Amino acid sequence: MPDIAIIGEKTFLFEKLLAEAGREHQFVKPEVLGSPFLPRFRVLVIPTGFANPEYSKALSSLRAARSRIADFLEKGGIVTVFGPLVPDHDYDWLPIPLRYVGEYENWELVPAADHPSSSLFGAKSADCDGYLIPGEGFETILKDAKGRPVLVLGKVGRGKVVATTIHEFPSLEYLCWAAGEGEPAKL
Repeated sequence: MPDIAIIGEKTFLFEKLLAEAGREHQFVKPEVLGSPFLPRFRVLVIPTGFANPEYSKALSSLRAARSRIADFLEKGGIVTVFGPLVPDHDYDWLPIPLRYVGEYENWELVPAADHPSSSLFGAKSADCDGYLIPGEGFETILKDAKGRPVLVLGKVGRGKVVATTIHEFPSLEYLCWAAGEGEPAKL
């Protein structure tokens, strides 16, 4: 059983990172989300640019799989989602409210809460493609220098949503934490 599903096309950079993490993974084309033939996963990774048609075709598939994503979270899966790379985005395909505002900048990262998800990026500053406006059910983990959330954690059933605007690959430490924390569930 693969630990991690990455929504999108196969890329050498993600493959190299996951090989270093020692976690089994599978690239899943957005249009097959919810297929009964997919295995169980612990973590679903939705890379940067998922809502921008110049980079990805994933948004319509994510919206169509909304109930499956909610079930995946309820059963203990972890959804890790990066910035959509559009001016404004409402994550209407997630079961808890979240909004994104695009504004690319390099920021000093300010810890807001102590949680293992903060290991997503290990440096003190990062390129961020925007900021988040979390609704009820989310806790802010990291903020930018203006005090706006750039990494939030939401709980849904036994699962978690980790949403970020940090425009970097996730760290090995984060991938190992998420794959060890998440429970195997169908998408």
